[in-house]
Amino acid sequence: MITSGREAMNRRVLVIDDNESIHDDFRKVLMPTSAADDDLLAAEAELFGEPVSVVDRVTFELAFASQGQQGHQLVKDAVAAGRPFAMAFVDMRMPPGWDGLETIVRIWADCPDIEMVICTAFSDYSWDEIVRRLGRTDRLLIVKKPFDQVEILQVASALTHKWNLQQEARRGLENLNTMVEERTRDLRAARDQLLALNGELLAAREAAEAANRSKTMFLANISHELRTPMTAILGYSEELQERFSCSLGSSIECDALETIRRNAKHMVGIIGDLLDIAKLEAGKLTAEVGCCAPLHVLAEVVELLQAKASAKNLELTVTYDNAVPEAIRSDALRLRQVLVNLIDNAIKFTSNGGVRISVRLDEAAEQLHFAVRDSGMGMSREVIDRLFRPFEQADVSTTRRFGGTGLGLAISQQLAGLLGGRILVESEVGRGTQFTFSVGTGPLQGVARVATVDHLGQRPAETVPDASAAADGARVLLVEDGPDNQRLITRILERAGCSIVVAGNGQEGLDRMATTAAGFDLVLMDMQMPVMDGLTATRCLRDTGCSLPIVALTANAMQSDQEACLAAGCDAFLTKPIDRRRLVETIGRLVAAAREGH
Repeated sequence: MITSGREAMNRRVLVIDDNESIHDDFRKVLMPTSAADDDLLAAEAELFGEPVSVVDRVTFELAFASQGQQGHQLVKDAVAAGRPFAMAFVDMRMPPGWDGLETIVRIWADCPDIEMVICTAFSDYSWDEIVRRLGRTDRLLIVKKPFDQVEILQVASALTHKWNLQQEARRGLENLNTMVEERTRDLRAARDQLLALNGELLAAREAAEAANRSKTMFLANISHELRTPMTAILGYSEELQERFSCSLGSSIECDALETIRRNAKHMVGIIGDLLDIAKLEAGKLTAEVGCCAPLHVLAEVVELLQAKASAKNLELTVTYDNAVPEAIRSDALRLRQVLVNLIDNAIKFTSNGGVRISVRLDEAAEQLHFAVRDSGMGMSREVIDRLFRPFEQADVSTTRRFGGTGLGLAISQQLAGLLGGRILVESEVGRGTQFTFSVGTGPLQGVARVATVDHLGQRPAETVPDASAAADGARVLLVEDGPDNQRLITRILERAGCSIVVAGNGQEGLDRMATTAAGFDLVLMDMQMPVMDGLTATRCLRDTGCSLPIVALTANAMQSDQEACLAAGCDAFLTKPIDRRRLVETIGRLVAAAREGH
Protein backbone atom coordinates (compact mmCIF):
# COMPACT_ATOMS: atom_id res chain seq x y z
CA MET A 1 0.00 0.00 0.00
CA ILE A 2 1.21 3.48 -0.80
CA THR A 3 1.95 5.58 2.29
CA SER A 4 1.12 9.16 2.99
CA GLY A 5 4.84 9.94 2.94
CA ARG A 6 4.93 9.04 -0.73
CA GLU A 7 1.85 11.14 -1.46
CA ALA A 8 3.60 14.15 0.09
CA MET A 9 6.46 13.89 -2.38
CA ASN A 10 6.82 16.19 -5.39
CA ARG A 11 5.31 14.19 -8.29
CA ARG A 12 4.94 17.04 -10.79
CA VAL A 13 5.53 15.71 -14.32
CA LEU A 14 5.74 17.72 -17.55
CA VAL A 15 4.78 16.05 -20.86
CA ILE A 16 6.07 17.84 -24.00
CA ASP A 17 4.61 16.25 -27.12
CA ASP A 18 2.81 17.68 -30.19
CA ASN A 19 0.39 14.74 -30.26
CA GLU A 20 -2.70 15.25 -28.08
CA SER A 21 -3.43 11.51 -28.01
CA ILE A 22 -0.08 11.02 -26.30
CA HIS A 23 -1.23 13.47 -23.63
CA ASP A 24 -4.32 11.32 -23.09
CA ASP A 25 -2.20 8.21 -22.78
CA PHE A 26 -0.12 9.82 -20.03
CA ARG A 27 -3.27 10.93 -18.22
CA LYS A 28 -4.59 7.40 -18.34
CA VAL A 29 -1.36 5.93 -16.95
CA LEU A 30 -0.33 8.57 -14.43
CA MET A 31 -3.69 10.14 -13.47
CA PRO A 32 -6.23 7.25 -13.28
CA THR A 33 -9.76 8.24 -12.39
CA SER A 34 -11.71 4.96 -12.49
CA ALA A 35 -11.45 1.57 -10.88
CA ALA A 36 -12.48 0.01 -14.17
CA ASP A 37 -8.95 0.07 -15.49
CA ASP A 38 -7.96 -3.29 -14.12
CA ASP A 39 -4.91 -3.48 -16.33
CA LEU A 40 -3.39 -0.41 -14.73
CA LEU A 41 -4.23 -1.62 -11.24
CA ALA A 42 -2.57 -4.91 -12.03
CA ALA A 43 0.42 -3.09 -13.48
CA GLU A 44 0.84 -0.96 -10.40
CA ALA A 45 0.44 -4.00 -8.15
CA GLU A 46 3.22 -5.63 -10.15
CA LEU A 47 5.38 -2.53 -9.75
CA PHE A 48 4.92 -2.08 -5.99
CA GLY A 49 4.54 -5.71 -5.02
CA GLU A 50 1.10 -5.64 -3.38
CA PRO A 51 -2.57 -5.00 -4.31
CA VAL A 52 -3.35 -1.31 -4.90
CA SER A 53 -6.78 0.31 -4.83
CA VAL A 54 -7.76 3.40 -6.77
CA VAL A 55 -7.80 5.40 -3.57
CA ASP A 56 -4.29 4.32 -2.63
CA ARG A 57 -2.70 4.53 -6.08
CA VAL A 58 0.28 6.74 -6.78
CA THR A 59 -0.95 9.77 -8.70
CA PHE A 60 1.08 12.40 -10.46
CA GLU A 61 0.42 16.07 -11.13
CA LEU A 62 0.71 16.46 -14.90
CA ALA A 63 1.26 19.50 -17.08
CA PHE A 64 1.31 19.42 -20.89
CA ALA A 65 3.01 21.36 -23.68
CA SER A 66 2.75 20.84 -27.44
CA GLN A 67 6.04 22.53 -28.39
CA GLY A 68 9.52 22.78 -26.88
CA GLN A 69 9.32 26.57 -26.41
CA GLN A 70 6.05 26.22 -24.50
CA GLY A 71 7.48 23.44 -22.30
CA HIS A 72 10.58 25.56 -21.60
CA GLN A 73 8.37 28.44 -20.44
CA LEU A 74 6.33 26.14 -18.19
CA VAL A 75 9.53 24.92 -16.54
CA LYS A 76 10.74 28.47 -15.87
CA ASP A 77 7.35 29.53 -14.51
CA ALA A 78 7.23 26.51 -12.21
CA VAL A 79 10.68 27.29 -10.81
CA ALA A 80 9.73 30.92 -10.26
CA ALA A 81 6.58 29.82 -8.42
CA GLY A 82 8.55 27.50 -6.17
CA ARG A 83 6.82 24.41 -7.57
CA PRO A 84 9.40 22.88 -9.91
CA PHE A 85 8.78 19.81 -12.03
CA ALA A 86 10.52 16.65 -10.86
CA MET A 87 10.72 15.20 -14.40
CA ALA A 88 9.68 15.66 -18.01
CA PHE A 89 8.74 13.30 -20.86
CA VAL A 90 9.95 14.97 -24.08
CA ASP A 91 9.06 13.89 -27.62
CA MET A 92 11.94 14.06 -30.07
CA ARG A 93 10.03 15.33 -33.16
CA MET A 94 7.87 18.44 -32.61
CA PRO A 95 7.70 20.48 -35.83
CA PRO A 96 7.90 23.34 -36.58
CA GLY A 97 9.79 24.51 -33.43
CA TRP A 98 12.54 23.00 -31.28
CA ASP A 99 13.04 19.29 -31.40
CA GLY A 100 13.35 17.25 -28.21
CA LEU A 101 17.15 17.48 -28.00
CA GLU A 102 17.15 21.29 -28.31
CA THR A 103 14.30 21.52 -25.79
CA ILE A 104 16.26 19.49 -23.22
CA VAL A 105 19.36 21.61 -23.77
CA ARG A 106 17.35 24.82 -23.13
CA ILE A 107 15.49 23.45 -20.11
CA TRP A 108 18.65 22.12 -18.44
CA ALA A 109 20.28 25.50 -18.91
CA ASP A 110 17.63 27.00 -16.59
CA CYS A 111 16.71 23.98 -14.46
CA PRO A 112 19.55 21.46 -14.34
CA ASP A 113 17.93 19.24 -11.66
CA ILE A 114 14.92 18.05 -13.69
CA GLU A 115 14.96 14.39 -14.74
CA MET A 116 14.49 13.89 -18.50
CA VAL A 117 12.97 11.04 -20.54
CA ILE A 118 13.18 11.15 -24.35
CA CYS A 119 10.12 9.56 -25.96
CA THR A 120 10.61 8.76 -29.62
CA ALA A 121 9.60 6.30 -32.33
CA PHE A 122 12.52 7.16 -34.56
CA SER A 123 16.28 7.17 -34.27
CA ASP A 124 16.64 10.87 -35.00
CA TYR A 125 20.02 11.09 -33.28
CA SER A 126 22.66 8.54 -32.54
CA TRP A 127 23.56 7.91 -28.93
CA ASP A 128 26.95 9.50 -29.51
CA GLU A 129 25.26 12.66 -30.81
CA ILE A 130 22.96 12.79 -27.79
CA VAL A 131 25.93 12.39 -25.43
CA ARG A 132 27.86 15.04 -27.33
CA ARG A 133 24.97 17.53 -26.99
CA LEU A 134 23.80 16.70 -23.46
CA GLY A 135 26.86 15.16 -21.89
CA ARG A 136 27.07 11.93 -19.94
CA THR A 137 24.47 12.12 -17.17
CA ASP A 138 22.27 9.93 -15.01
CA ARG A 139 19.36 12.36 -15.45
CA LEU A 140 18.44 11.12 -18.95
CA LEU A 141 16.53 8.04 -20.14
CA ILE A 142 15.21 7.04 -23.59
CA VAL A 143 11.83 5.33 -24.00
CA LYS A 144 10.81 3.97 -27.39
CA LYS A 145 7.28 4.49 -28.69
CA PRO A 146 4.87 2.87 -28.50
CA PHE A 147 5.68 2.71 -24.78
CA ASP A 148 4.49 0.16 -22.29
CA GLN A 149 2.17 1.39 -19.52
CA VAL A 150 4.10 -0.43 -16.82
CA GLU A 151 7.35 1.01 -18.13
CA ILE A 152 6.00 4.57 -18.04
CA LEU A 153 4.58 4.11 -14.55
CA GLN A 154 7.83 2.60 -13.35
CA VAL A 155 9.95 5.35 -14.93
CA ALA A 156 7.75 8.11 -13.53
CA SER A 157 7.76 6.58 -10.03
CA ALA A 158 11.50 5.95 -10.01
CA LEU A 159 12.59 9.31 -11.41
CA THR A 160 10.28 11.44 -9.26
CA HIS A 161 11.45 9.47 -6.21
CA LYS A 162 15.04 9.99 -7.27
CA TRP A 163 14.46 13.74 -7.71
CA ASN A 164 12.92 14.00 -4.23
CA LEU A 165 15.81 12.09 -2.67
CA GLN A 166 18.30 14.38 -4.39
CA GLN A 167 16.46 17.47 -3.16
CA GLU A 168 16.29 16.09 0.35
CA ALA A 169 20.00 15.33 0.27
CA ARG A 170 20.70 18.80 -1.07
CA ARG A 171 18.64 20.41 1.67
CA GLY A 172 20.39 18.30 4.26
CA LEU A 173 23.76 19.28 2.83
CA GLU A 174 22.76 22.94 2.76
CA ASN A 175 21.58 22.73 6.38
CA LEU A 176 24.78 20.99 7.30
CA ASN A 177 26.82 23.61 5.50
CA THR A 178 24.89 26.33 7.32
CA MET A 179 25.49 24.64 10.64
CA VAL A 180 29.16 24.18 9.81
CA GLU A 181 29.46 27.82 8.81
CA GLU A 182 27.71 28.98 11.98
CA ARG A 183 29.82 26.66 14.11
CA THR A 184 32.93 27.81 12.30
CA ARG A 185 32.03 31.42 13.01
CA ASP A 186 31.43 30.58 16.65
CA LEU A 187 34.71 28.69 16.86
CA ARG A 188 36.58 31.52 15.18
CA ALA A 189 35.01 34.00 17.58
CA ALA A 190 35.89 31.75 20.53
CA ARG A 191 39.38 31.30 19.13
CA ASP A 192 39.83 35.03 18.78
CA GLN A 193 38.61 35.55 22.35
CA LEU A 194 40.94 32.84 23.62
CA LEU A 195 43.85 34.28 21.68
CA ALA A 196 43.11 37.70 23.12
CA LEU A 197 42.76 36.25 26.61
CA ASN A 198 45.90 34.17 26.19
CA GLY A 199 47.71 37.28 25.07
CA GLU A 200 46.54 39.12 28.17
CA LEU A 201 47.46 36.18 30.40
CA LEU A 202 50.84 35.87 28.74
CA ALA A 203 51.49 39.55 29.23
CA ALA A 204 50.37 39.29 32.86
CA ARG A 205 52.52 36.23 33.44
CA GLU A 206 55.53 37.88 31.86
CA ALA A 207 54.94 40.95 34.01
CA ALA A 208 54.61 38.78 37.13
CA GLU A 209 57.70 36.80 36.23
CA ALA A 210 59.59 40.01 35.58
CA ALA A 211 58.46 41.39 38.94
CA ASN A 212 59.38 38.14 40.62
CA ARG A 213 62.80 38.16 39.00
CA SER A 214 63.29 41.73 40.14
CA LYS A 215 62.25 40.81 43.67
CA THR A 216 64.52 37.76 43.68
CA MET A 217 67.41 39.82 42.41
CA PHE A 218 66.72 42.47 45.03
CA LEU A 219 66.62 39.89 47.83
CA ALA A 220 69.83 38.33 46.63
CA ASN A 221 71.55 41.68 46.32
CA ILE A 222 70.37 43.06 49.64
CA SER A 223 71.27 39.83 51.40
CA HIS A 224 74.75 40.02 49.93
CA GLU A 225 75.15 43.65 50.91
CA LEU A 226 74.02 42.94 54.47
CA ARG A 227 76.11 39.84 54.94
CA THR A 228 79.37 41.68 54.19
CA PRO A 229 79.13 44.21 57.01
CA MET A 230 77.58 41.68 59.38
CA THR A 231 80.61 39.50 58.95
CA ALA A 232 82.77 42.33 60.16
CA ILE A 233 80.46 43.17 63.04
CA LEU A 234 80.44 39.60 64.26
CA GLY A 235 84.16 39.13 63.77
CA TYR A 236 85.18 42.24 65.61
CA SER A 237 82.71 41.76 68.44
CA GLU A 238 84.16 38.32 69.05
CA GLU A 239 87.66 39.79 68.79
CA LEU A 240 86.85 42.35 71.45
CA GLN A 241 85.27 39.70 73.65
CA GLU A 242 88.51 37.75 73.60
CA ARG A 243 90.65 40.87 74.20
CA PHE A 244 88.59 41.90 77.22
CA SER A 245 88.44 38.27 78.42
CA CYS A 246 84.69 38.50 78.71
CA SER A 247 84.47 34.81 79.32
CA LEU A 248 86.08 35.30 82.72
CA GLY A 249 83.59 37.69 84.18
CA SER A 250 80.75 40.12 83.69
CA SER A 251 80.94 43.82 82.97
CA ILE A 252 79.05 46.47 81.16
CA GLU A 253 81.45 46.17 78.24
CA CYS A 254 81.18 42.39 78.09
CA ASP A 255 77.37 42.51 78.25
CA ALA A 256 77.40 45.02 75.41
CA LEU A 257 79.67 42.84 73.27
CA GLU A 258 77.51 39.75 73.89
CA THR A 259 74.41 41.72 72.93
CA ILE A 260 76.09 42.82 69.71
CA ARG A 261 77.21 39.27 68.92
CA ARG A 262 73.81 37.71 69.66
CA ASN A 263 71.91 40.21 67.58
CA ALA A 264 74.46 40.01 64.80
CA LYS A 265 74.03 36.24 64.64
CA HIS A 266 70.27 36.77 64.54
CA MET A 267 70.70 39.14 61.62
CA VAL A 268 72.91 36.62 59.85
CA GLY A 269 70.15 34.05 60.26
CA ILE A 270 67.66 36.46 58.66
CA ILE A 271 70.06 37.12 55.83
CA GLY A 272 70.42 33.38 55.30
CA ASP A 273 66.66 33.07 55.13
CA LEU A 274 66.49 35.87 52.56
CA LEU A 275 69.12 34.15 50.46
CA ASP A 276 67.26 30.87 50.64
CA ILE A 277 64.04 32.60 49.58
CA ALA A 278 65.87 34.18 46.66
CA LYS A 279 67.26 30.77 45.66
CA LEU A 280 63.87 29.14 46.00
CA GLU A 281 62.17 31.70 43.78
CA ALA A 282 64.98 31.44 41.25
CA GLY A 283 64.77 27.65 41.34
CA LYS A 284 68.38 27.39 42.49
CA LEU A 285 67.97 26.00 45.99
CA THR A 286 69.32 22.48 45.95
CA ALA A 287 70.11 19.68 48.34
CA GLU A 288 73.52 18.01 48.37
CA VAL A 289 72.59 14.43 49.07
CA GLY A 290 75.17 12.23 50.69
CA CYS A 291 75.66 9.89 53.63
CA CYS A 292 73.91 11.45 56.61
CA ALA A 293 73.63 10.28 60.25
CA PRO A 294 70.14 11.51 61.22
CA LEU A 295 70.41 10.78 64.95
CA HIS A 296 73.73 12.60 65.12
CA VAL A 297 72.14 15.62 63.39
CA LEU A 298 69.19 15.49 65.79
CA ALA A 299 71.54 15.24 68.80
CA GLU A 300 73.39 18.35 67.68
CA VAL A 301 70.16 20.30 67.24
CA VAL A 302 68.85 19.27 70.67
CA GLU A 303 72.15 20.15 72.29
CA LEU A 304 72.10 23.52 70.53
CA LEU A 305 68.59 24.37 71.71
CA GLN A 306 68.68 22.75 75.14
CA ALA A 307 69.89 25.93 76.79
CA LYS A 308 67.04 27.94 75.25
CA ALA A 309 64.50 25.40 76.52
CA SER A 310 66.05 25.33 79.97
CA ALA A 311 65.94 29.13 80.16
CA LYS A 312 62.14 28.87 79.86
CA ASN A 313 61.95 25.88 82.23
CA LEU A 314 60.75 23.64 79.38
CA GLU A 315 61.46 19.92 79.11
CA LEU A 316 63.06 18.95 75.78
CA THR A 317 62.92 15.19 75.13
CA VAL A 318 63.43 12.73 72.29
CA THR A 319 61.73 9.33 71.91
CA TYR A 320 61.87 6.59 69.27
CA ASP A 321 58.83 4.70 67.98
CA ASN A 322 60.97 2.02 66.36
CA ALA A 323 64.58 1.31 65.38
CA VAL A 324 66.12 4.06 63.26
CA PRO A 325 68.84 3.63 60.60
CA GLU A 326 72.29 4.83 61.53
CA ALA A 327 72.72 6.42 58.10
CA ILE A 328 70.45 7.66 55.31
CA ARG A 329 70.92 9.36 51.94
CA SER A 330 70.16 13.02 52.60
CA ASP A 331 71.61 16.52 53.04
CA ALA A 332 72.78 16.84 56.65
CA LEU A 333 72.93 20.64 56.46
CA ARG A 334 69.38 21.02 55.18
CA LEU A 335 68.10 18.36 57.58
CA ARG A 336 69.65 20.28 60.44
CA GLN A 337 68.18 23.57 59.15
CA VAL A 338 64.62 22.21 59.13
CA LEU A 339 64.95 20.55 62.55
CA VAL A 340 66.38 23.72 64.08
CA ASN A 341 63.51 25.77 62.70
CA LEU A 342 60.77 23.39 63.87
CA ILE A 343 62.18 22.77 67.35
CA ASP A 344 63.15 26.43 67.86
CA ASN A 345 59.62 27.51 66.89
CA ALA A 346 58.15 24.96 69.31
CA ILE A 347 60.25 26.36 72.16
CA LYS A 348 59.47 29.94 71.16
CA PHE A 349 55.70 29.45 71.24
CA THR A 350 55.60 27.34 74.43
CA SER A 351 55.42 29.00 77.84
CA ASN A 352 55.20 25.94 80.06
CA GLY A 353 55.31 22.19 79.76
CA GLY A 354 57.73 21.00 77.16
CA VAL A 355 58.66 19.97 73.64
CA ARG A 356 58.86 16.31 72.65
CA ILE A 357 60.52 15.01 69.47
CA SER A 358 59.55 11.50 68.37
CA VAL A 359 61.31 9.64 65.56
CA ARG A 360 59.74 6.88 63.46
CA LEU A 361 60.97 4.91 60.44
CA ASP A 362 58.54 3.98 57.67
CA GLU A 363 60.70 1.38 55.98
CA ALA A 364 58.18 0.49 53.27
CA ALA A 365 57.98 4.11 52.12
CA GLU A 366 61.69 4.70 52.79
CA GLN A 367 60.91 7.74 54.95
CA LEU A 368 62.02 8.94 58.38
CA HIS A 369 59.46 10.98 60.33
CA PHE A 370 60.32 13.58 62.98
CA ALA A 371 57.27 14.68 64.99
CA VAL A 372 57.83 17.87 67.04
CA ARG A 373 55.06 18.25 69.63
CA ASP A 374 54.75 21.25 71.94
CA SER A 375 52.33 22.18 74.73
CA GLY A 376 52.12 25.78 73.61
CA MET A 377 49.39 28.14 72.51
CA GLY A 378 48.24 26.18 69.44
CA MET A 379 46.82 27.57 66.19
CA SER A 380 43.51 27.91 64.43
CA ARG A 381 42.81 26.49 60.95
CA GLU A 382 43.03 30.00 59.51
CA VAL A 383 46.52 30.47 60.90
CA ILE A 384 47.65 27.06 59.68
CA ASP A 385 46.43 27.83 56.15
CA ARG A 386 48.83 30.78 55.83
CA LEU A 387 51.65 29.30 57.88
CA PHE A 388 53.89 28.24 54.99
CA ARG A 389 53.59 31.47 53.00
CA PRO A 390 56.72 33.64 52.94
CA PHE A 391 56.65 36.55 55.40
CA GLU A 392 53.54 35.15 57.14
CA GLN A 393 53.53 34.29 60.86
CA ALA A 394 51.30 32.72 63.46
CA ASP A 395 51.90 35.83 65.61
CA VAL A 396 50.27 38.65 63.64
CA SER A 397 49.28 40.85 66.57
CA THR A 398 50.51 44.43 66.87
CA THR A 399 52.36 43.56 70.06
CA ARG A 400 54.57 41.02 68.23
CA ARG A 401 55.60 39.05 71.32
CA PHE A 402 57.61 36.41 69.50
CA GLY A 403 59.39 38.19 66.64
CA GLY A 404 60.71 36.55 63.49
CA THR A 405 60.41 37.17 59.76
CA GLY A 406 57.95 34.47 58.83
CA LEU A 407 60.42 32.92 56.39
CA GLY A 408 61.52 29.85 58.34
CA LEU A 409 58.52 27.58 57.75
CA ALA A 410 58.14 28.60 54.10
CA ILE A 411 61.76 27.65 53.52
CA SER A 412 61.50 24.50 55.64
CA GLN A 413 58.54 23.22 53.61
CA GLN A 414 60.49 23.72 50.39
CA LEU A 415 63.54 22.02 51.89
CA ALA A 416 61.41 19.10 53.02
CA GLY A 417 60.34 18.65 49.41
CA LEU A 418 63.96 18.71 48.28
CA LEU A 419 64.73 16.03 50.87
CA GLY A 420 61.97 13.78 49.55
CA GLY A 421 59.36 14.55 52.19
CA ARG A 422 57.05 17.24 53.51
CA ILE A 423 55.86 18.99 56.66
CA LEU A 424 52.38 18.44 58.10
CA VAL A 425 50.74 20.41 60.90
CA GLU A 426 48.21 19.40 63.54
CA SER A 427 47.13 22.00 66.08
CA GLU A 428 44.36 23.08 68.40
CA VAL A 429 44.10 26.47 70.04
CA GLY A 430 45.19 26.17 73.68
CA ARG A 431 46.22 22.51 73.27
CA GLY A 432 49.56 22.74 71.47
CA THR A 433 50.88 21.95 68.01
CA GLN A 434 52.61 19.06 66.26
CA PHE A 435 54.76 19.48 63.16
CA THR A 436 55.58 16.20 61.40
CA PHE A 437 58.62 16.43 59.15
CA SER A 438 59.29 13.51 56.81
CA VAL A 439 62.52 12.98 54.90
CA GLY A 440 63.44 10.35 52.33
CA THR A 441 66.01 7.78 53.47
CA GLY A 442 67.04 6.13 50.23
CA PRO A 443 67.58 2.33 50.12
CA LEU A 444 68.14 0.83 53.58
CA GLN A 445 69.35 -2.66 52.71
CA GLY A 446 72.27 -3.55 54.93
CA VAL A 447 72.01 -0.36 57.01
CA ALA A 448 72.28 -0.94 60.78
CA ARG A 449 69.39 0.13 63.01
CA VAL A 450 69.66 2.01 66.30
CA ALA A 451 66.86 1.58 68.81
CA THR A 452 68.08 4.29 71.22
CA VAL A 453 70.67 6.99 71.77
CA ASP A 454 71.47 7.16 75.47
CA HIS A 455 71.86 10.87 75.94
CA LEU A 456 68.64 11.55 73.95
CA GLY A 457 66.38 9.24 75.92
CA GLN A 458 64.57 6.16 74.63
CA ARG A 459 61.17 4.59 74.10
CA PRO A 460 60.51 0.88 73.55
CA ALA A 461 59.54 0.01 70.03
CA GLU A 462 55.83 -0.62 69.62
CA THR A 463 54.69 -3.96 68.32
CA VAL A 464 52.14 -4.01 65.53
CA PRO A 465 49.62 -6.85 65.85
CA ASP A 466 49.41 -9.28 62.94
CA ALA A 467 45.91 -8.87 61.49
CA SER A 468 46.41 -11.44 58.74
CA ALA A 469 45.68 -14.45 60.96
CA ALA A 470 41.95 -13.76 60.97
CA ALA A 471 41.76 -14.22 57.18
CA ASP A 472 44.04 -17.25 57.02
CA GLY A 473 42.53 -19.95 54.81
CA ALA A 474 39.75 -17.81 53.38
CA ARG A 475 38.76 -18.56 49.76
CA VAL A 476 38.22 -15.18 48.11
CA LEU A 477 36.71 -14.34 44.71
CA LEU A 478 38.34 -11.10 43.61
CA VAL A 479 36.24 -9.28 40.98
CA GLU A 480 38.52 -6.53 39.67
CA ASP A 481 39.21 -5.34 36.10
CA GLY A 482 42.57 -3.62 36.64
CA PRO A 483 45.54 -5.99 36.10
CA ASP A 484 47.80 -3.99 38.43
CA ASN A 485 45.20 -4.01 41.19
CA GLN A 486 44.57 -7.68 40.62
CA ARG A 487 48.24 -8.48 41.23
CA LEU A 488 48.53 -6.11 44.19
CA ILE A 489 45.43 -7.33 46.04
CA THR A 490 46.28 -10.95 45.29
CA ARG A 491 49.74 -10.55 46.84
CA ILE A 492 48.33 -8.81 49.90
CA LEU A 493 45.72 -11.47 50.53
CA GLU A 494 47.97 -14.40 49.73
CA ARG A 495 50.43 -13.13 52.33
CA ALA A 496 47.50 -13.14 54.75
CA GLY A 497 46.88 -16.82 53.94
CA CYS A 498 43.95 -16.39 51.55
CA SER A 499 43.47 -18.33 48.33
CA ILE A 500 42.39 -16.09 45.45
CA VAL A 501 40.39 -16.58 42.26
CA VAL A 502 40.30 -13.53 39.97
CA ALA A 503 37.46 -12.40 37.70
CA GLY A 504 37.88 -9.47 35.31
CA ASN A 505 34.33 -8.10 35.46
CA GLY A 506 30.96 -8.64 37.09
CA GLN A 507 29.70 -11.14 34.51
CA GLU A 508 32.90 -13.16 34.78
CA GLY A 509 32.47 -13.07 38.56
CA LEU A 510 28.97 -14.54 38.26
CA ASP A 511 30.32 -17.24 35.96
CA ARG A 512 33.08 -18.07 38.45
CA MET A 513 30.54 -18.35 41.24
CA ALA A 514 28.46 -20.75 39.15
CA THR A 515 31.32 -22.99 37.97
CA THR A 516 33.78 -23.13 40.89
CA ALA A 517 33.11 -26.44 42.60
CA ALA A 518 34.99 -25.67 45.85
CA GLY A 519 33.01 -22.49 46.40
CA PHE A 520 34.14 -19.29 48.11
CA ASP A 521 34.05 -17.77 51.55
CA LEU A 522 33.87 -14.14 50.43
CA VAL A 523 33.56 -11.92 47.34
CA LEU A 524 35.73 -8.83 47.00
CA MET A 525 33.90 -6.66 44.47
CA ASP A 526 35.15 -3.68 42.50
CA MET A 527 32.37 -1.32 41.42
CA GLN A 528 33.33 0.25 38.07
CA MET A 529 34.05 -2.50 35.55
CA PRO A 530 33.29 -3.20 31.88
CA VAL A 531 30.65 -5.69 30.71
CA MET A 532 28.92 -5.70 34.13
CA ASP A 533 29.60 -3.33 37.01
CA GLY A 534 29.92 -4.32 40.64
CA LEU A 535 26.56 -2.99 41.76
CA THR A 536 24.74 -5.04 39.11
CA ALA A 537 26.80 -8.15 39.87
CA THR A 538 26.09 -7.80 43.60
CA ARG A 539 22.34 -7.48 42.99
CA CYS A 540 22.43 -10.54 40.72
CA LEU A 541 24.21 -12.59 43.39
CA ARG A 542 21.71 -11.57 46.03
CA ASP A 543 18.77 -12.25 43.66
CA THR A 544 20.02 -15.82 43.16
CA GLY A 545 20.09 -16.40 46.91
CA CYS A 546 23.84 -15.97 47.47
CA SER A 547 24.50 -15.27 51.15
CA LEU A 548 28.29 -15.00 51.01
CA PRO A 549 29.86 -11.84 52.45
CA ILE A 550 30.45 -9.29 49.68
CA VAL A 551 32.94 -6.47 50.28
CA ALA A 552 32.87 -3.42 48.01
CA LEU A 553 36.39 -2.22 47.17
CA THR A 554 36.20 0.97 45.13
CA ALA A 555 37.88 4.26 44.37
CA ASN A 556 34.52 6.02 44.72
CA ALA A 557 34.72 7.21 48.30
CA MET A 558 31.70 9.51 48.59
CA GLN A 559 29.04 8.81 51.20
CA SER A 560 26.50 8.29 48.42
CA ASP A 561 28.73 5.58 46.90
CA GLN A 562 28.86 3.72 50.21
CA GLU A 563 25.09 3.92 50.56
CA ALA A 564 24.60 2.58 47.02
CA CYS A 565 26.94 -0.38 47.65
CA LEU A 566 25.27 -1.33 50.91
CA ALA A 567 21.82 -0.97 49.32
CA ALA A 568 22.86 -3.32 46.51
CA GLY A 569 23.72 -6.01 49.07
CA CYS A 570 27.37 -5.45 50.07
CA ASP A 571 28.30 -6.25 53.67
CA ALA A 572 31.19 -3.80 53.90
CA PHE A 573 32.59 -0.82 52.02
CA LEU A 574 36.35 -0.19 51.57
CA THR A 575 38.00 2.50 49.50
CA LYS A 576 41.10 2.76 47.36
CA PRO A 577 43.99 3.43 47.89
CA ILE A 578 44.05 0.25 49.88
CA ASP A 579 44.45 0.22 53.65
CA ARG A 580 46.08 -3.20 53.78
CA ARG A 581 45.50 -3.84 57.45
CA ARG A 582 41.86 -2.83 57.30
CA LEU A 583 41.29 -4.96 54.19
CA VAL A 584 42.64 -8.12 55.82
CA GLU A 585 40.84 -7.46 59.08
CA THR A 586 37.53 -6.88 57.28
CA ILE A 587 37.85 -10.12 55.33
CA GLY A 588 38.78 -12.07 58.46
CA ARG A 589 35.92 -10.60 60.46
CA LEU A 590 33.27 -11.30 57.80
CA VAL A 591 34.53 -14.81 57.03
CA ALA A 592 34.65 -15.69 60.72
CA ALA A 593 31.12 -14.38 61.26
CA ALA A 594 29.83 -16.32 58.24
CA ARG A 595 31.43 -19.55 59.43
CA GLU A 596 29.99 -19.13 62.91
CA GLY A 597 26.56 -18.58 61.38
CA HIS A 598 26.73 -21.93 59.69
